Amino acid sequence: MPIITLSRGSKSGGLALANLLSEELNCYNLISREVLVKASEEYGITEEALSEAMNKPVKLWERSSHNPRHLYLSLIRAALLEYASQGCMIYHGNAGHFLLGDLSWVLKVRLIAPIEQRISMLQQAMDLDRPEAAQYISKVDEDRKRWTKFLYGEDWADPTNFDIVINLQTMSLKTACDTVCSLADSPEYNRTEERNSKLRNIALTARVEATLNIDNRTRNIDVSVAAENGEMKLTGKIADEDLRLILLETIGVIRGVTSVKDELEVG
Repeated sequence: MPIITLSRGSKSGGLALANLLSEELNCYNLISREVLVKASEEYGITEEALSEAMNKPVKLWERSSHNPRHLYLSLIRAALLEYASQGCMIYHGNAGHFLLGDLSWVLKVRLIAPIEQRISMLQQAMDLDRPEAAQYISKVDEDRKRWTKFLYGEDWADPTNFDIVINLQTMSLKTACDTVCSLADSPEYNRTEERNSKLRNIALTARVEATLNIDNRTRNIDVSVAAENGEMKLTGKIADEDLRLILLETIGVIRGVTSVKDELEVG
């Protein structure tokens, strides 16, 4: 039951490869926009706002500590981790290799295709002439590059962020699918019980952090949370006992939390 992230430029064949992998691996947890829908339903932020956080380049006047993009990304990451914890998952949306970057056994795939091939596919899909299609692709690629640089300090297309880079210039989608499936079956990317347990803990921790981040009462406090088989451990210093009660009550009712271990200091 692998977890696979597919990174691709516009019209690089990502959806087609994701569908082939889904069939070959019997993996029907095929995720892209679904993660935005889930995050929107779970945390009450509009899908439009989440989509903009994932796709729109950062403007100069947005570059402040009050920019909500980091907050929204924490919600999206929590939703994506929940999908991943359910079993096999293929994510072909934006920034999967960064959102799940702390899981070493996620198979991170970068898919590239010749620019002329991408332009031709976009012309057919959107009924554009060649200059319009070329301009569209250039803008989308540049937006993603700027977005990734601002939020992660990384080059969106840097091959060192991936386990494999597949070039569809000469390779067929079938061969690409077979190659990824072969890698997914190797020990480096297999889901062991230990890895599953770690993933469940990380997913629950992310859900709790997202819940605290979205609540104005707890958003700016310096508290660490960590899950261990349903138990949430709280550490850090808080201002008063009222805040302790708010934290305990808020975390105690979050789905998946079975108990709360309070190691908070007041002062």
